Amino acid sequence: MSLTALINIAGDGLAAQTAALDATSQNVANVNTPGYSRVTANLETTSTGDTYSGSVVASGVISSFDQFTFGNVLSEQGLGGAADSRSQALSNVENVIAPSGGTIADSVNTFFGSLTALATSPSDPSTRATVLQDATSLAQNISGTAAGLSTERASLLAQAQGVATQVNGQLSQMAALNGQIAAESAGGNQPTDLENQRDALASSLSTEIGAQVINGPSGYTLLSSNTALVSGSSASSVSVGLGSTGDLQIMATSTGGAAQDITSGVTQGTLGGIVEARDQDIPSLSSQLDQFAYNLSTSVNAVYSTGYGLDGVTGRNLFAAPSAVAGAAYSMAVDPSVVGQPDQLAASGSAADVPGGNSVAVALAALASQPLAGGQPPAQAFGAIAANIGNALSSAQSESQLRASTVTQAQNLNQSQSGVSLDQEMTNMTQFQNAYQASSKVLQTAESLLEELMADVGPAS
Repeated sequence: MSLTALINIAGDGLAAQTAALDATSQNVANVNTPGYSRVTANLETTSTGDTYSGSVVASGVISSFDQFTFGNVLSEQGLGGAADSRSQALSNVENVIAPSGGTIADSVNTFFGSLTALATSPSDPSTRATVLQDATSLAQNISGTAAGLSTERASLLAQAQGVATQVNGQLSQMAALNGQIAAESAGGNQPTDLENQRDALASSLSTEIGAQVINGPSGYTLLSSNTALVSGSSASSVSVGLGSTGDLQIMATSTGGAAQDITSGVTQGTLGGIVEARDQDIPSLSSQLDQFAYNLSTSVNAVYSTGYGLDGVTGRNLFAAPSAVAGAAYSMAVDPSVVGQPDQLAASGSAADVPGGNSVAVALAALASQPLAGGQPPAQAFGAIAANIGNALSSAQSESQLRASTVTQAQNLNQSQSGVSLDQEMTNMTQFQNAYQASSKVLQTAESLLEELMADVGPAS
């Protein structure tokens, strides 16, 4: 092997180990960067033209990105995002149904307690006023709870629209990165920084709306809700509104294309959890509350309307008669015929028993322990509704905890394949530094020998 070839080999070695050290330094600098995939210098052996020699060169860097483990992270994050948002929504709903300041069940017990007092003192003005006040409080508590559930649905609509705005920004960024990466790659560059940024966006999108990516010639195609939301440098936009039934309607509109309803496919990510809580959990709870209000009002009115007030009039209702089950909770109120008129409260079973008759008041008080149409006494009937939301919240919280664990496991697996290990990088750095020093030593020796040779040969005569 000639000294010139040896110098070339040593020079190539220095350049190659420098590239390897640069890649290692980049890894160490990005050890805490979310979405970063470890890179290594692609070292290759090439021929120098001498049959007995070859040199090492660095032909760019190789990313350790693993499509399989990364895809698993996206899947788990989609499920985790849905579980977290549903759990939070149901926690807010439970606070509406069972506030710390007293539940509907408490108001029911207070109301029937005042009716028991009325049965004891049917003509006492103070007792009558208390009954009317407690009936009003009960009706307001029920209607206020129904209004609170409606407010929660409105809040979730606004939250979903905020998520859509964030998602649209990230979709646009990903499409732009696809274009930049394609341009860099066409120019012979390896845009690993841009690719890492794109991976971080995919990760965030999976948490917000659920997503998977396919890496093709034109870059990432991002799939979500059975639809391609990013394809090459083109991105769709997502919008959230209300459909004809009042449920969320989620539309995806591609550039220059028609809007597509993707609501049924949105089951993952924060948006998927919002859809489930808003359009399944809360409506079910509202229906149960409506049925409770309807059964309570009609049961009380059926007995109350047979009684007589101190004015000798019968046939009145205590609560405004609901026209249907749907909306009965929101519209529940004391009947206008007795509002502000304690003397008109019916306690007697006949006009002849006024003012001391109490048979209707006794029958009303007895309703506290009698099953409503739903099968349970009033306080227990509402307790079953509260238990339902409690069970749903407990299940959602358990799901959220489970998903937190599976997300961590998926991230750890991906990290083991693509992430940075400082211990490994320190080992690599020592190895590359030693190789650099060896190449440098060879280069110095070869140059020294070449100088000696040139001195021995001397100038040509």
